[in-house]
Amino acid sequence: MQIIGMLCATGAALFWACAIIMFKKSGDLLSPTALNLFKGIVTLVLLVPTLILSKTPFFPQRPIEEWLLFGASGFIGIALADNFFFMALKRLGAGLWAVVECFYLPSVIIMSAIFLNEEIGVQGVMGAVLVVAAIFAGTYSGKLVNCSKRDLFTGLFWGGLAVSLMAASIIIVKPLLEHTSVLWASFVRLLAGVAGLLAMAGLHPERKTIMAVLVPSQAWKIALPGAIVGNYLAMMAWLAGFKYTLVSVAAILNQLATIFIFILAAIFLKEPVTFPRLIAILLAVAGALLAAGSA
Repeated sequence: MQIIGMLCATGAALFWACAIIMFKKSGDLLSPTALNLFKGIVTLVLLVPTLILSKTPFFPQRPIEEWLLFGASGFIGIALADNFFFMALKRLGAGLWAVVECFYLPSVIIMSAIFLNEEIGVQGVMGAVLVVAAIFAGTYSGKLVNCSKRDLFTGLFWGGLAVSLMAASIIIVKPLLEHTSVLWASFVRLLAGVAGLLAMAGLHPERKTIMAVLVPSQAWKIALPGAIVGNYLAMMAWLAGFKYTLVSVAAILNQLATIFIFILAAIFLKEPVTFPRLIAILLAVAGALLAAGSA
């Protein structure tokens, strides 16, 4: 089953990278909360018939603690982390986000050491240091990013928070995934995430604008395929990767999204391939590899 987990983790990275390019384009038209709510509802609509066709029960007999943990995972990873991700992507662009996303692997390694009792040594710490160095390399040149200093630093803040919360959302359910259907886990996480987003939208001063995302518009042309690829396909592949292989192996293969985003952003978003950005990507990937090697 290890090979299945590795293929799923790699597939999740590719799906996510493709979705980020589409989300960046649609993010110019929609607010972070609106885009997040849209992708959540689209995925839920797709997931319901998927569960029916696969004969996966919607409400199986499971301990209440498991329902709560998967629900918490969904709220943290979808309602919060994904919202912060869209806020960061809007400010940083896909290319620089690819560097920030490399915080994901060190975050998973550190949290797995703390909460899952997996060992982390000097090598893991060095990997994290390289990722931090990558952030500085990526932001060193004024020509590297097309945003103000304020957008740059707020984008880095929201991005770091998004990645940390995403790592936490998978760590808290990793022990349960070994004996849980990926489809059911996705369903519960999504229910909690969408419920959280609806509550946030209801309290938002621009709630009418946010809810208007559910009405067909030009933004759907990019947001809809982005939601299908980046949430429906990527989320299930991501969970399956952690279910069928080790945390460190799945996390390092997820980190391939950094390379995919870098390439796709240059091709489709025409983001510049500069020397500082290339150095940043290399440092980030090296740090990710080093951190994973410590697990």
